[in-house]
Amino acid sequence: MSINLTRPTPVTPVLPAPFDSRDALLHAFAVTEKVIAELADRPSSVTIDEYDGAYRVQVYFHRQPAQVQRFAARYCVEVLVDAHYNGDTSTYTWAEVRVDGVSVRGWALLRHEERAA
Repeated sequence: MSINLTRPTPVTPVLPAPFDSRDALLHAFAVTEKVIAELADRPSSVTIDEYDGAYRVQVYFHRQPAQVQRFAARYCVEVLVDAHYNGDTSTYTWAEVRVDGVSVRGWALLRHEERAA
């Protein structure tokens, strides 16, 4: 066997197989574990759901918009604040980032009266 260094044989790239739905879900779980390990604050709940053919992670900080701000700072993304109407006026604070191809959203909902206190 000889190796030709002047004219090497081209290498054919091997493309990874596309994720099937089980692999995609397991990948979302792995991303969730990574995110939780990197956070300074413990979230109130974490959910993984499928939306429009892709899994996404929702990290909920119960009435703690400051924790959403720390989440956003960890991933260098913008914090967004919107009015949310559910019988009373609440403030929806959220930040979204893609981690290893998975959408991860940190969010909190704060009632108007709690915000004023």
